[in-house]
This record gives sequence, C-alpha cells and structure tokens, in this order.
Amino acid sequence: MQNFIVLGIVPGTNFQLTFTSVVFAATTLICLPFARYAWHRRFSLRNYIAARLIAHTIDQYQLQA
Repeated sequence: MQNFIVLGIVPGTNFQLTFTSVVFAATTLICLPFARYAWHRRFSLRNYIAARLIAHTIDQYQLQA
C-alpha cells in the first residue's frame, strides 16, 4: 500500500498513475454528460447553425436604404 501512495503504481500491475492520467480521467468523466447531451441534440444544433448561416447571408446582401 505504501508503494501505491508514494510511487503511484497499482499493485500487481506495471501501471503507474501520474498527475496527467488523473487529470485526464477527471476531465473525461466531467465532459461525458455534456458530450452525451450534445449527441442527443445534434439535429437541433445542426438546424440552428443552418438558420444562422442563412440569416447571415441574407443580412450580408441586403441593400441599405
């Protein structure tokens, strides 16, 4: 147990936990719900982006009075 605390080596394996691996795992776990939400809303997001592009194109070519 002391080797795990000091060295970060998982007992019985050759796997070493580093600060980078812990940060990567935490970031992945935090971002997973947001990615899932975005995946379920992808069609709405695509329609929103298309509408914004169309509105931008129309605004770009309107003549000033």
